[in-house]
Amino acid sequence: MATTVMNVNQSLVDTKVAAALRYFRPVLNSFSRGVDSSGEKIKNDSVYVPISTDPAAVSKTAGTTPTKSGSVTGTQVQLTNHYSAPWSFNEGEISGALFAEAWADKIAGACYSIAKQVIDAALGVITKANFGVGADDVLTVAPADFGQLDLGLLWGKSARKIKQRQISMGLGSEYAAALLGDSQIGQIFATDGSNFVKTGIVPNLIGMNTWAYGAFPANAEALGGAVFGQAAILVAVAPVAPLAAAGEGQIIERRIITDPDSGISCLYTSYFAG
Repeated sequence: MATTVMNVNQSLVDTKVAAALRYFRPVLNSFSRGVDSSGEKIKNDSVYVPISTDPAAVSKTAGTTPTKSGSVTGTQVQLTNHYSAPWSFNEGEISGALFAEAWADKIAGACYSIAKQVIDAALGVITKANFGVGADDVLTVAPADFGQLDLGLLWGKSARKIKQRQISMGLGSEYAAALLGDSQIGQIFATDGSNFVKTGIVPNLIGMNTWAYGAFPANAEALGGAVFGQAAILVAVAPVAPLAAAGEGQIIERRIITDPDSGISCLYTSYFAG
């Protein structure tokens, strides 16, 4: 059977796209996030991102109502990073029996590439200019020397500077690899079933939402990792409005595919060229 659009398995597409988007969920959960899944946004539109602040403890006088100090605030974040990931199949270049799986893999790979661009853009704001260069702002250590002592130093710095309940620690691949190779840390986590040497998934460390990231954005900071509170970085995401662009006049299908747990979406467009 030749390759035709009839070979597309939409259920498989949705499953693989959701799995690709879920890959970045631990990182996305580190940010204050605004999600718009309406499909009505275009480049340079804005999405509202809520920022939750903890109420401050105040002295309570009997018979009075305390002044509210905690609130839900937010800001409009402009959608300036606009990404797409195109691919194509030529008629008959792959057998019909293999086409459905290959097509779904291509879509999942495209969504993965786009989601990574979103994460890179967010992590790119972690600079000395934005977060400071004081004693509690920077830890300098070579990947080969990174270990349990440095985790203690990071915990102390974050406790002094970040006054939030949810704190995240992202580690570049070289620094995560150093922890994977630290037998002392491995023994600690092996006792509670968190065998990250086996799974390759870095467990939560020093009370923080912890994740490994292949490569932090290449810039003058040369970051190997970062520790920050949820209000430190605001991320707005939305699928672009389904407006036909040049070369898309013969559209077969166009729809929004959403990861139901995070609300993150991709706009999927299929068209043919005769």
